[in-house]
Amino acid sequence: MRVDQLAAMRLFVRIVETGSFGKAARSMDMSSSNATERVARLEKILGVRLLARTTRAVAATEAGTRYYEVCRRVLGELDEIEASLTGSQEALAGRVRISANISIARSILIPRLPDWFEQHPQIHVELVMNDHRSDFVRDGIDFAVRIGGLEDQDLVLRPLGRPRRVTVASPAYLRKRGRPQCPEDLAEHHLIDFLLPQQGARLEWEFDKNGERQELFPRSIASIGDSDARLQLAIAGMGIVQSLSFLAAPALREGRLERILTSWETPAPEVSILYPRHRHLPTRTEATMDAFTTWIREVIRDAA
Repeated sequence: MRVDQLAAMRLFVRIVETGSFGKAARSMDMSSSNATERVARLEKILGVRLLARTTRAVAATEAGTRYYEVCRRVLGELDEIEASLTGSQEALAGRVRISANISIARSILIPRLPDWFEQHPQIHVELVMNDHRSDFVRDGIDFAVRIGGLEDQDLVLRPLGRPRRVTVASPAYLRKRGRPQCPEDLAEHHLIDFLLPQQGARLEWEFDKNGERQELFPRSIASIGDSDARLQLAIAGMGIVQSLSFLAAPALREGRLERILTSWETPAPEVSILYPRHRHLPTRTEATMDAFTTWIREVIRDAA
Protein backbone atom coordinates (compact mmCIF):
# COMPACT_ATOMS: atom_id res chain seq x y z
CA MET A 1 0.00 0.00 0.00
CA ARG A 2 1.47 3.37 -1.03
CA VAL A 3 2.17 6.12 1.49
CA ASP A 4 -0.04 8.57 -0.41
CA GLN A 5 -2.94 6.12 -0.27
CA LEU A 6 -2.50 5.73 3.49
CA ALA A 7 -2.62 9.52 3.80
CA ALA A 8 -5.78 9.58 1.70
CA MET A 9 -7.31 6.92 3.95
CA ARG A 10 -6.55 9.02 7.05
CA LEU A 11 -8.09 12.03 5.37
CA PHE A 12 -11.19 10.06 4.39
CA VAL A 13 -11.65 8.87 7.98
CA ARG A 14 -11.38 12.44 9.28
CA ILE A 15 -13.96 13.66 6.74
CA VAL A 16 -16.46 10.98 7.78
CA GLU A 17 -15.90 11.69 11.49
CA THR A 18 -16.18 15.48 11.15
CA GLY A 19 -18.80 15.50 8.38
CA SER A 20 -16.85 18.24 6.67
CA PHE A 21 -14.08 18.56 4.08
CA GLY A 22 -13.04 21.88 5.60
CA LYS A 23 -12.74 20.66 9.19
CA ALA A 24 -10.90 17.51 8.12
CA ALA A 25 -8.52 19.52 5.91
CA ARG A 26 -7.72 22.01 8.68
CA SER A 27 -7.02 19.19 11.16
CA MET A 28 -4.48 17.79 8.69
CA ASP A 29 -2.95 21.15 7.68
CA MET A 30 -4.12 21.17 4.08
CA SER A 31 -6.54 23.20 1.99
CA SER A 32 -10.11 22.12 1.29
CA SER A 33 -9.36 21.95 -2.43
CA ASN A 34 -6.40 19.65 -1.77
CA ALA A 35 -8.60 17.41 0.39
CA THR A 36 -11.26 17.28 -2.32
CA GLU A 37 -8.67 16.31 -4.94
CA ARG A 38 -7.21 13.55 -2.76
CA VAL A 39 -10.61 11.99 -2.05
CA ALA A 40 -11.49 12.18 -5.76
CA ARG A 41 -8.29 10.28 -6.59
CA LEU A 42 -9.07 7.71 -3.90
CA GLU A 43 -12.57 7.18 -5.30
CA LYS A 44 -11.09 6.78 -8.77
CA ILE A 45 -8.60 4.17 -7.54
CA LEU A 46 -11.35 2.22 -5.78
CA GLY A 47 -13.91 2.67 -8.52
CA VAL A 48 -16.71 3.57 -6.10
CA ARG A 49 -18.26 6.73 -4.69
CA LEU A 50 -17.31 7.03 -1.03
CA LEU A 51 -18.96 10.29 -0.01
CA ALA A 52 -22.32 11.92 -0.65
CA ARG A 53 -22.10 15.70 -0.55
CA THR A 54 -25.01 17.98 0.38
CA THR A 55 -25.19 21.72 0.96
CA ARG A 56 -24.97 21.16 4.73
CA ALA A 57 -22.70 18.16 5.29
CA VAL A 58 -20.80 15.21 3.90
CA ALA A 59 -21.80 11.63 4.66
CA ALA A 60 -20.44 8.25 3.69
CA THR A 61 -22.26 6.23 1.05
CA GLU A 62 -23.00 2.56 1.71
CA ALA A 63 -19.68 1.63 0.10
CA GLY A 64 -18.03 4.49 1.95
CA THR A 65 -19.31 3.21 5.29
CA ARG A 66 -17.78 -0.19 4.65
CA TYR A 67 -14.53 1.39 3.53
CA TYR A 68 -14.50 3.70 6.55
CA GLU A 69 -14.65 0.74 8.97
CA VAL A 70 -11.86 -1.02 7.10
CA CYS A 71 -9.77 2.17 7.10
CA ARG A 72 -10.22 2.67 10.83
CA ARG A 73 -9.09 -0.86 11.49
CA VAL A 74 -6.14 -0.83 9.10
CA LEU A 75 -4.88 2.53 10.33
CA GLY A 76 -5.44 1.57 13.95
CA GLU A 77 -3.49 -1.64 13.54
CA LEU A 78 -0.68 0.21 11.73
CA ASP A 79 -0.45 2.78 14.54
CA GLU A 80 -0.46 -0.04 17.09
CA ILE A 81 2.36 -1.91 15.36
CA GLU A 82 4.45 1.26 15.12
CA ALA A 83 3.84 2.04 18.79
CA SER A 84 4.78 -1.48 19.89
CA LEU A 85 8.01 -1.38 17.85
CA THR A 86 9.09 1.85 19.52
CA GLY A 87 7.98 0.71 22.97
CA SER A 88 5.59 3.64 23.17
CA GLN A 89 2.89 3.89 25.82
CA GLU A 90 0.56 4.68 22.95
CA ALA A 91 0.14 0.89 22.62
CA LEU A 92 -2.43 1.23 25.45
CA ALA A 93 -4.23 4.13 23.85
CA GLY A 94 -6.99 4.42 21.29
CA ARG A 95 -10.44 3.09 20.54
CA VAL A 96 -11.75 -0.37 21.46
CA ARG A 97 -15.26 -1.11 20.20
CA ILE A 98 -17.14 -3.98 21.87
CA SER A 99 -20.54 -5.48 21.24
CA ALA A 100 -21.95 -7.04 24.41
CA ASN A 101 -25.09 -8.80 25.52
CA ILE A 102 -27.27 -6.21 27.29
CA SER A 103 -27.59 -8.10 30.58
CA ILE A 104 -23.87 -8.83 30.80
CA ALA A 105 -23.03 -5.21 30.01
CA ARG A 106 -25.39 -3.85 32.66
CA SER A 107 -24.60 -6.31 35.44
CA ILE A 108 -20.87 -6.94 34.96
CA LEU A 109 -19.12 -4.57 32.57
CA ILE A 110 -20.56 -1.12 33.27
CA PRO A 111 -20.07 -1.26 37.08
CA ARG A 112 -16.37 -2.02 36.53
CA LEU A 113 -15.59 0.46 33.75
CA PRO A 114 -14.91 3.46 36.04
CA ASP A 115 -11.98 1.66 37.72
CA TRP A 116 -10.78 0.46 34.31
CA PHE A 117 -10.79 4.02 33.03
CA GLU A 118 -8.75 5.16 36.03
CA GLN A 119 -6.09 2.60 35.12
CA HIS A 120 -6.22 3.15 31.36
CA PRO A 121 -7.44 6.70 30.67
CA GLN A 122 -6.14 6.65 27.08
CA ILE A 123 -8.25 3.66 26.04
CA HIS A 124 -11.55 4.85 24.59
CA VAL A 125 -14.13 2.11 25.15
CA GLU A 126 -17.15 2.02 22.83
CA LEU A 127 -19.68 -0.41 24.28
CA VAL A 128 -22.48 -1.40 21.89
CA MET A 129 -25.20 -3.06 23.97
CA ASN A 130 -27.42 -5.47 22.06
CA ASP A 131 -28.38 -9.14 21.90
CA HIS A 132 -27.92 -9.50 18.14
CA ARG A 133 -25.19 -11.07 16.08
CA SER A 134 -22.43 -8.67 15.17
CA ASP A 135 -21.11 -7.84 11.73
CA PHE A 136 -17.54 -7.23 12.84
CA VAL A 137 -16.50 -5.33 9.70
CA ARG A 138 -19.67 -3.33 9.04
CA ASP A 139 -20.11 -2.38 12.71
CA GLY A 140 -16.39 -1.87 13.39
CA ILE A 141 -16.43 -4.36 16.28
CA ASP A 142 -13.12 -5.45 17.84
CA PHE A 143 -14.67 -8.24 19.91
CA ALA A 144 -18.09 -9.32 21.17
CA VAL A 145 -19.39 -10.76 24.43
CA ARG A 146 -22.19 -13.22 23.83
CA ILE A 147 -24.26 -15.93 25.51
CA GLY A 148 -24.12 -18.96 23.23
CA GLY A 149 -21.80 -20.56 20.71
CA LEU A 150 -19.98 -19.40 17.61
CA GLU A 151 -21.86 -17.00 15.36
CA ASP A 152 -19.47 -17.63 12.48
CA GLN A 153 -16.71 -20.17 11.82
CA ASP A 154 -14.31 -17.31 11.00
CA LEU A 155 -14.48 -16.22 14.64
CA VAL A 156 -12.35 -17.31 17.58
CA LEU A 157 -14.29 -18.25 20.73
CA ARG A 158 -12.88 -17.66 24.21
CA PRO A 159 -15.12 -19.50 26.74
CA LEU A 160 -15.77 -17.62 29.98
CA GLY A 161 -18.06 -19.99 31.87
CA ARG A 162 -21.56 -21.45 32.00
CA PRO A 163 -24.01 -19.80 34.37
CA ARG A 164 -26.92 -21.74 35.86
CA ARG A 165 -30.56 -21.27 35.00
CA VAL A 166 -32.20 -20.36 38.29
CA THR A 167 -35.88 -20.08 39.14
CA VAL A 168 -36.57 -17.33 41.66
CA ALA A 169 -39.37 -15.54 43.49
CA SER A 170 -39.62 -13.02 46.30
CA PRO A 171 -40.14 -14.18 49.91
CA ALA A 172 -43.45 -12.26 49.97
CA TYR A 173 -44.73 -14.08 46.87
CA LEU A 174 -43.77 -17.48 48.30
CA ARG A 175 -45.49 -16.72 51.62
CA LYS A 176 -48.63 -15.69 49.77
CA ARG A 177 -48.86 -18.39 47.09
CA GLY A 178 -46.65 -21.18 48.40
CA ARG A 179 -43.44 -22.75 47.16
CA PRO A 180 -43.61 -25.02 44.09
CA GLN A 181 -42.14 -28.45 44.80
CA CYS A 182 -41.59 -29.55 41.19
CA PRO A 183 -41.63 -27.88 37.75
CA GLU A 184 -45.17 -29.09 37.07
CA ASP A 185 -46.40 -27.04 40.05
CA LEU A 186 -45.59 -23.87 38.10
CA ALA A 187 -48.89 -24.28 36.24
CA GLU A 188 -50.60 -23.04 39.43
CA HIS A 189 -48.38 -19.98 39.84
CA HIS A 190 -47.93 -16.50 38.42
CA LEU A 191 -45.07 -16.67 35.92
CA ILE A 192 -43.26 -13.89 34.09
CA ASP A 193 -41.92 -14.96 30.70
CA PHE A 194 -39.06 -13.49 28.70
CA LEU A 195 -40.54 -11.77 25.64
CA LEU A 196 -38.81 -12.70 22.40
CA PRO A 197 -38.78 -10.17 19.52
CA GLN A 198 -40.58 -12.55 17.16
CA GLN A 199 -44.32 -12.23 17.64
CA GLY A 200 -45.82 -15.40 19.08
CA ALA A 201 -42.44 -16.90 20.01
CA ARG A 202 -41.83 -17.99 23.61
CA LEU A 203 -38.71 -18.82 25.53
CA GLU A 204 -38.97 -22.19 27.20
CA TRP A 205 -38.63 -22.80 30.93
CA GLU A 206 -35.88 -25.40 31.16
CA PHE A 207 -35.37 -28.01 33.87
CA ASP A 208 -33.43 -31.20 34.47
CA LYS A 209 -35.60 -34.33 34.76
CA ASN A 210 -33.65 -37.46 35.70
CA GLY A 211 -30.59 -36.21 33.85
CA GLU A 212 -32.50 -35.14 30.75
CA ARG A 213 -33.36 -31.64 29.58
CA GLN A 214 -37.06 -30.84 30.00
CA GLU A 215 -38.70 -27.86 28.30
CA LEU A 216 -41.95 -26.46 29.65
CA PHE A 217 -44.17 -23.70 28.29
CA PRO A 218 -46.49 -22.96 31.23
CA ARG A 219 -49.05 -20.16 31.08
CA SER A 220 -47.65 -16.80 32.15
CA ILE A 221 -49.29 -13.63 33.45
CA ALA A 222 -46.82 -11.30 31.65
CA SER A 223 -43.99 -11.36 29.14
CA ILE A 224 -41.16 -8.81 29.44
CA GLY A 225 -38.35 -8.35 26.92
CA ASP A 226 -35.72 -7.28 29.45
CA SER A 227 -33.99 -9.58 31.94
CA ASP A 228 -33.43 -6.91 34.57
CA ALA A 229 -37.05 -5.74 34.40
CA ARG A 230 -38.30 -9.29 34.92
CA LEU A 231 -36.17 -9.63 38.04
CA GLN A 232 -37.49 -6.32 39.36
CA LEU A 233 -41.06 -7.58 38.92
CA ALA A 234 -40.15 -10.77 40.76
CA ILE A 235 -38.61 -8.74 43.59
CA ALA A 236 -41.84 -6.73 43.76
CA GLY A 237 -43.75 -9.98 44.34
CA MET A 238 -45.54 -10.14 41.01
CA GLY A 239 -44.48 -13.67 40.16
CA ILE A 240 -41.83 -16.28 39.44
CA VAL A 241 -38.97 -15.76 36.97
CA GLN A 242 -36.38 -18.03 35.43
CA SER A 243 -33.11 -16.19 34.97
CA LEU A 244 -29.34 -16.65 34.83
CA SER A 245 -27.52 -17.15 38.11
CA PHE A 246 -25.20 -14.13 37.82
CA LEU A 247 -28.12 -11.79 37.06
CA ALA A 248 -30.16 -12.93 40.06
CA ALA A 249 -27.15 -13.23 42.42
CA PRO A 250 -27.27 -9.70 43.97
CA ALA A 251 -30.97 -9.97 44.88
CA LEU A 252 -30.44 -13.52 46.19
CA ARG A 253 -27.56 -12.40 48.40
CA GLU A 254 -29.65 -9.51 49.75
CA GLY A 255 -32.61 -11.78 50.49
CA ARG A 256 -34.92 -9.98 48.05
CA LEU A 257 -35.29 -13.19 46.04
CA GLU A 258 -35.21 -16.87 46.90
CA ARG A 259 -34.00 -19.72 44.72
CA ILE A 260 -36.59 -22.43 44.16
CA LEU A 261 -36.65 -25.79 42.35
CA THR A 262 -32.88 -26.05 42.81
CA SER A 263 -32.82 -29.82 42.20
CA TRP A 264 -34.09 -29.24 38.65
CA GLU A 265 -31.61 -26.51 37.62
CA THR A 266 -29.73 -26.78 34.34
CA PRO A 267 -26.62 -25.09 32.94
CA ALA A 268 -27.26 -22.20 30.55
CA PRO A 269 -25.28 -21.69 27.32
CA GLU A 270 -21.65 -20.66 27.59
CA VAL A 271 -20.75 -17.00 27.91
CA SER A 272 -17.96 -16.27 25.43
CA ILE A 273 -15.82 -13.61 23.86
CA LEU A 274 -15.74 -13.72 20.06
CA TYR A 275 -13.31 -12.03 17.69
CA PRO A 276 -12.27 -12.43 14.04
CA ARG A 277 -9.84 -15.29 13.45
CA HIS A 278 -7.42 -13.62 11.03
CA ARG A 279 -7.08 -10.20 12.63
CA HIS A 280 -4.17 -8.60 14.41
CA LEU A 281 -5.30 -7.66 17.92
CA PRO A 282 -3.79 -4.38 19.13
CA THR A 283 -2.41 -4.33 22.66
CA ARG A 284 -5.27 -2.09 23.82
CA THR A 285 -7.80 -4.62 22.50
CA GLU A 286 -6.05 -7.57 24.16
CA ALA A 287 -5.83 -5.67 27.45
CA THR A 288 -9.54 -4.80 27.37
CA MET A 289 -10.46 -8.35 26.38
CA ASP A 290 -8.37 -9.80 29.22
CA ALA A 291 -10.03 -7.47 31.74
CA PHE A 292 -13.52 -8.40 30.54
CA THR A 293 -12.53 -12.08 30.71
CA THR A 294 -11.45 -11.78 34.34
CA TRP A 295 -14.56 -9.85 35.39
CA ILE A 296 -17.05 -12.19 33.73
CA ARG A 297 -15.36 -15.40 34.88
CA GLU A 298 -15.29 -14.18 38.48
CA VAL A 299 -18.96 -13.17 38.48
CA ILE A 300 -20.13 -16.45 36.91
CA ARG A 301 -18.02 -18.49 39.33
CA ASP A 302 -19.21 -16.58 42.40
CA ALA A 303 -22.87 -16.92 41.37
CA ALA A 304 -22.76 -20.69 40.83
